[in-house]
Amino acid sequence: MILLTIAIATTLVDGSVRAEARGGNSVGGQDPSSLGVSADLLGRAPFPDGALRFGLSPSAVLAQGSHLFLRGFGEADLRLGGRGWARLRQALGYGMVDLSPLSTLAPSGPVPGTVQPPPASRFVSVEESTTTLELEYAASRRLRLASSAAWVVSGGADAVARDALPLARGPLLRANLDWAATRLDTLGVELSALDYRYSNGRRASVASLTGTWRTQPWRETELSLGVGPGIGRSQAPDQPVATVLYAVGRADLRVRPVRELSATFGAAIEPLGDPLSGDVVERGSLRTAAVWGRAGGVTLAARLIGSVALTSGAAGPSSPRAGDRYLNGEVSVTVPLDARSSLSAGARGAFLSRPLPDQPEGQWIAFVSYGAQVPLSR
Repeated sequence: MILLTIAIATTLVDGSVRAEARGGNSVGGQDPSSLGVSADLLGRAPFPDGALRFGLSPSAVLAQGSHLFLRGFGEADLRLGGRGWARLRQALGYGMVDLSPLSTLAPSGPVPGTVQPPPASRFVSVEESTTTLELEYAASRRLRLASSAAWVVSGGADAVARDALPLARGPLLRANLDWAATRLDTLGVELSALDYRYSNGRRASVASLTGTWRTQPWRETELSLGVGPGIGRSQAPDQPVATVLYAVGRADLRVRPVRELSATFGAAIEPLGDPLSGDVVERGSLRTAAVWGRAGGVTLAARLIGSVALTSGAAGPSSPRAGDRYLNGEVSVTVPLDARSSLSAGARGAFLSRPLPDQPEGQWIAFVSYGAQVPLSR
């Protein structure tokens, strides 16, 4: 009781709001014009040997009616002796989500990674629940271990929504061991596994073991590489189980060649449980982003993400096919209005080589958005 009283008395709360108006040409009967509003409320209550955190993120999209979504989380951190941490987190979400590739206000949970093409239905009723336990331990100054176990529920909230986005349930496990070999180089081993059952009767299981290397080859430059084997197991109703070996690899580069410019580049190849079909598919992806400008001044930003399906799923209408390509990009300029608010404008575009029914092959919009930080208590 004393601990709870101290935590409430020392709670720090911050908030932010964002509104975005976007419009473009109707393509394939879809009108991308809409108005989106989102807010974030984040709180932290420190106490001896730990902290409590919470967050609430409501959002609304006004297009073809009103669509509301609410996401929130609660988290408790606890120090274990002098070298370890434990973290218990519960995240929940429910409501109607705009999963258009041209929307950035939509939560990213139902379609992970953002390199996945969106479902055929733009607005989908979604439910989310993720319960996670994380453990970290510094065995020495150079050796660090981290692991997490989560139970994930994500997908359509009713029978109609699950036709477009099946509901997935299952565990997600990760474990990392990192060793600081030198002042600039870190070697590691990463193990990950998932086993999801979908409401359409499918089951996707994926496991991978990756060796990693992080280094700083030059000043203001960070390079990360990972490679290893993976295995995927796909099961459909009334069909034999299919088990396939895959290659897993990723590369990430962060550079700041001059003070005003920062850029990131990334590439990955990995088997994934496809959230639209429940198939196990190997997908290659590319990401790049660049920001030009100084803190407190006008900034220019550009990003591009893309993916290609390297293997095919089952023969279902929403199953990926080898060679399917997806591309999404954005350019924007942001002007600060004061120390806590800014105005942005830009354009977004998306391309699908094989769109699902009722989806256009290509889309674009122009947008204007306003964002502000709102400190609520200190």
